[in-house]
Amino acid sequence: MKNILVFLFIIINFLAHAQDYELINQDLIKYYELTNGAENKIITNDLSVANKLYKEAFQKLKYPHAKDLQNSMNIAIKIGDFQTAYHYYQSLKCLGKEFENDFAADNFKNLDLYKVKPCENKIDLQYKKSLDSLYEIDQYYRKLSGGNYGAYKKELTKSDSTASVQLLKLIQKKGFPNEYNIGLNSANKMFYQKFYYIIWHQLATNLYSSQKVNFSNEIVKALNNGKVTPDVAGQLFDLNNGTKNYSFFKIYQFVKGEKTDCCYISEAILPEKRAAEVNTKIKEINRKRKLIGLTSTEEEIQKSIFFLNNKDYVFTSITIEGFQFKNNNDAESFKKYLLKLDDINH
Repeated sequence: MKNILVFLFIIINFLAHAQDYELINQDLIKYYELTNGAENKIITNDLSVANKLYKEAFQKLKYPHAKDLQNSMNIAIKIGDFQTAYHYYQSLKCLGKEFENDFAADNFKNLDLYKVKPCENKIDLQYKKSLDSLYEIDQYYRKLSGGNYGAYKKELTKSDSTASVQLLKLIQKKGFPNEYNIGLNSANKMFYQKFYYIIWHQLATNLYSSQKVNFSNEIVKALNNGKVTPDVAGQLFDLNNGTKNYSFFKIYQFVKGEKTDCCYISEAILPEKRAAEVNTKIKEINRKRKLIGLTSTEEEIQKSIFFLNNKDYVFTSITIEGFQFKNNNDAESFKKYLLKLDDINH
């Protein structure tokens, strides 16, 4: 009987990992087609077309993602479409985005000419406060450990369990939160919300705190309700399920003490460096990415490279991944399979 139960657990686990999460909301599918197209036009400096594509996209989604509002605002300013830019600026202000004190005066001359629209969203301060409290629980022992998580394994297991279970209850009661009901004050400059880290720390391969909650079902619902961007959804799917289904090409940096060595990319970005199994893996990743509204991993890395020198725009929430090796030889061995971006034609 015990062997049968173990076998059934393995099968169920495998099926869960093999599952294709999918965006089926047709308006959102079209929205991401348009915004992905706009981002591609940004990196080729075809800003007028990008501006047009964003306008079309915002007709498909009543509450556009903050990153798209910021990108479209910056484009509109650069091409002189100031009425449109000011509209997006006001939308971001309603979400709680903080701008430099002189931003409006510097970018919108004769401010009296622009209408101040009332905010259509309402920040649920109590919900935000509850989420921030859970984030503090999530971070407490991580900060106290100074990176030595093994010394606080018992405490991390308990605090992660508390934070994740309570987060799931909140989501099921009040819906998946995003910038329209909790604002941007708890998000970083890449619009990555703090509560995402609670979901992140429920990764299937966590060495210090076993998984108590798999948030995948809530994430796919949020994806289809426009409450989470596809890049964040893909990242959290991979973490919660112990998979690598939604990303292949990444920018890497190596950290040793206060020194940082950036930026590297897999040599497989060059077709002639790809083995047959790598091509197969990339095709499967791109198939899964398309199902949730993402562009190909090759297109994504081009946007990440562009971002390195164009910080006004936001394409994905996590652009650079860091590595720390105790042994320099280990780092150098890893670099043998990478290309430094300075050494190749972007």
